[in-house]
Amino acid sequence: MGDGHNIEGIIWTIKNGVYDEVERIFLAGSLNVNDQMGVRFPLHYAADFGQLKLLKFFVRIGAEVDRKDKYGITPLLAAIWEGHTRCVEFLLQMGASRTERTPEGQSYAGAAKQEDIRRLLARD
Repeated sequence: MGDGHNIEGIIWTIKNGVYDEVERIFLAGSLNVNDQMGVRFPLHYAADFGQLKLLKFFVRIGAEVDRKDKYGITPLLAAIWEGHTRCVEFLLQMGASRTERTPEGQSYAGAAKQEDIRRLLARD
């Protein structure tokens, strides 16, 4: 990206939940929340690292909740695999599809190791 930002540094701020810095960068308009950063999108990094506050921010500024990364993984699946129950719950509330499958063909409920996440995925 020719925007003058160090993408690896921005990814680090997302993973580590440096909310004020992430907000400043994205609200300045120099990065789009739906642009790929490395092999993933901002929402994936936030979901993978359990950064609920950043998940909410990214969705508020227009992140697509079902967008798949280079490996066919959605933010919801990243949160499921990492056991971030509150992130799973939020993404489902925002309309993330619970009927997707993992890249290996397993249902999301089948991929969940935690019972509370399986229950969330089973709700209508």
